[in-house]
Amino acid sequence: MKTKTIYICLLIVGTFIPLNACTIFLANDGKNVWIGNNEDESPDMKYRFWYIPREEKSCGYMLWSEKHDGYNDIMWQYPQGGMNEHGLFLDYTAIDDIPVIVNLSKINREQEVVNDILKKCKSVKEALQLIAPYNLLKLSGAQLFIADSSGDYATIHGNYIVTKTTQNFSLTNYCIANGHQEACWRRETSTDLLAQFHSFTEKKITYILAETVQREPGDVTTNYSMTINLKKQEMMLYLKGDFTTPVRFKLAKELKKGKHSSDITEYFPKNIRTFLSSIYQNKGMDETIRLYNSLFKNSSEVYNLKNNDAIYFGADLLRTDKTDDAITFIENLKKRTGKSILINDWLAIAYQYKGDSIQSQKYFRSVLKDSPDDYLANLYGKRNSRKVIFKINAWPGAHNVKLIGSFTQWLKEPIVLEKQKGYWYAEVEVPKGRHEYKFLVDDVFYLADPFNLIYIWNGNNVNSVLSF
Repeated sequence: MKTKTIYICLLIVGTFIPLNACTIFLANDGKNVWIGNNEDESPDMKYRFWYIPREEKSCGYMLWSEKHDGYNDIMWQYPQGGMNEHGLFLDYTAIDDIPVIVNLSKINREQEVVNDILKKCKSVKEALQLIAPYNLLKLSGAQLFIADSSGDYATIHGNYIVTKTTQNFSLTNYCIANGHQEACWRRETSTDLLAQFHSFTEKKITYILAETVQREPGDVTTNYSMTINLKKQEMMLYLKGDFTTPVRFKLAKELKKGKHSSDITEYFPKNIRTFLSSIYQNKGMDETIRLYNSLFKNSSEVYNLKNNDAIYFGADLLRTDKTDDAITFIENLKKRTGKSILINDWLAIAYQYKGDSIQSQKYFRSVLKDSPDDYLANLYGKRNSRKVIFKINAWPGAHNVKLIGSFTQWLKEPIVLEKQKGYWYAEVEVPKGRHEYKFLVDDVFYLADPFNLIYIWNGNNVNSVLSF
């Protein structure tokens, strides 16, 4: 299923309210109240943080918004969410549009409410009192989640308000009025994991975020993630599903700097994958390797060299039929960074594409010796039969996962994966050749393989690719 960012135009003032797919959850162990938030939209989207200090009777607060060409200076007026100095948190999640039924005894309101709530309210109770007089006419294709530092929370739509019923709570992208439920592996994953813990820490909240992240390739990916302690108004921010490179914020410290704003990417080291791609396209592989080696030695703080983006650049080369250059780059990466299961995976795959089975199997054996359950080594590794092993650690809250592709005639003969401890499993007979495939999760979500970075776009649809 495809989810898109939607802009609802307010024709009178020429503004917009962004609606976004995401996973939001609240974890309350009686000592601390935590928020986890994955923001899932088109991977091309850009974002900005805004800080508005206290003025007279108004609270100090921060906002996060999209960047939108031609409107960047005013996007703080149309936020995705925010938090104030009292630990009041708000964020939107997109749902299928439900037209707002106008209550004639209320005032019609088209303006978004996040700024007013954060300025004027300290609690969920106060926020609900503030919006009570209004028909929220534009809150038809979204739900607004509100939580405070006491652990109270509510979910607001133009037609309904759902208040606290459980200690912990999770929300994704469907209407929850009257206890309504739909299949959503992200909500069920977060709900299941919240139930497993009796106390919560920053590490546990981040773990739940990682388990519900939406990875590339896809038209919807997790662009940023937040772990927030509402009692302390502290945030750990993560970019693009990379939980190895966090940035910590204390709201009080930021507000002391005065009114200011920053692009989210400015808080993080620069993306090495994007940089390498640009150098390669303009100057070739020799210069790409020379510059990478120089950066590795001298600029480890400027560019992010701690995550897997450099490896993914090598996979990008392989995907675009630059097999020899992919091998050259990843071999150099191995020399610089040392032994890595993922590096050996992609070296093995690259040599397989080159037709060098001896080198390919050498690296696959090294991987499987250290990690017998490694997904890519099981998927690509040579075997005596035509059976391919799909052993994928993803979508833990899903009820069922089906494999569909050119070798199943897509939906005609789907293969049901077995849910085993920690992963979904199937052994599939796949004939030699090039095949496209993806996964159908809970009979709703059509998802490309999040670990196999060999894929192809067909219009707005992306399929994973497997070649033997």
